[in-house]
Amino acid sequence: MKQNNTSKFSTWTLWSPLKFATMAFCLIISITAIYSLIAGAIYTPATTPQTPLTILFLIGFIAATTFQIKSLPRDKMDRTSFMCIHNTQTILLSSLFIISSYLIARNAQRIIFYLLTFQNQSSGTLVIIFIATLLFYLYLLGLLFANIYAKFCRIRDLNIPTWKIICSMPFGFAALWTPGYIIKTSSQKKPTFTPKSKWLNGITNWMTSHSTNTIATFIAITLISGFVMGFNSVLLTFSLALIFGIWALQSGTKTFIKNISGKYATMAIVINLILIIITGVFYVFVPDTDQNVHITITETEITETQPQ
Repeated sequence: MKQNNTSKFSTWTLWSPLKFATMAFCLIISITAIYSLIAGAIYTPATTPQTPLTILFLIGFIAATTFQIKSLPRDKMDRTSFMCIHNTQTILLSSLFIISSYLIARNAQRIIFYLLTFQNQSSGTLVIIFIATLLFYLYLLGLLFANIYAKFCRIRDLNIPTWKIICSMPFGFAALWTPGYIIKTSSQKKPTFTPKSKWLNGITNWMTSHSTNTIATFIAITLISGFVMGFNSVLLTFSLALIFGIWALQSGTKTFIKNISGKYATMAIVINLILIIITGVFYVFVPDTDQNVHITITETEITETQPQ
């Protein structure tokens, strides 16, 4: 495939997520307004069904995600470029998520008070706050999608078929991109992405200079991603990385990379299928322990008797 070495750092970390956030926001507002008008003419406010609205929102998110992916570079991605983009996206995403979560948790009571006050006094201010918050979290979601697509491009550089990549999602996906992070495989002369920042280049060169540095960076970045993705995903990623490491040691690095699209990629699909079945069975058959608890409070009348 012809390489288009025009990928910019800001494309992966700023403009692409912003495109997703803007389009998703416009679709959410449009869908809500149109559905409210149609449903209002058919149903009463108390009987308006929410399932069609949820389906429309899902379609809107799929459309926004498709638009974002098509706007991103379609080139295969070399290891150095992928490490730089993936690490930066993960740190940015986790940092913004942690900071926003901390501020919301710390000021929860104040936020609720201001929302109630704005609802009664200044609806315009409330709308502005709502729009800014929604756009911010949509940007974070777009940044996450850009990160997933960067992993997809890196896996394609390993000559793994697209259908196998898709079939490995979501649980077996890490088994495919982890080798692309740790093992240097690309033979192209120029990297897909070259950061202009000297300090970013220096950090990337340090990470790729020795396998120990690469593995240490991989562990640190994976742990950081747990603040957003959850630490169950961190455990899964480390488990799949361990399988990859054992497999590569037994077969040899060159042989492993040469045959990665065969049994190893198929193994990722099998693991994904098994975990999907286990997850589905768990949610279907395991009883919900967080059930509603009904507490009945009875009034007891206290009668005072005068001493005789």
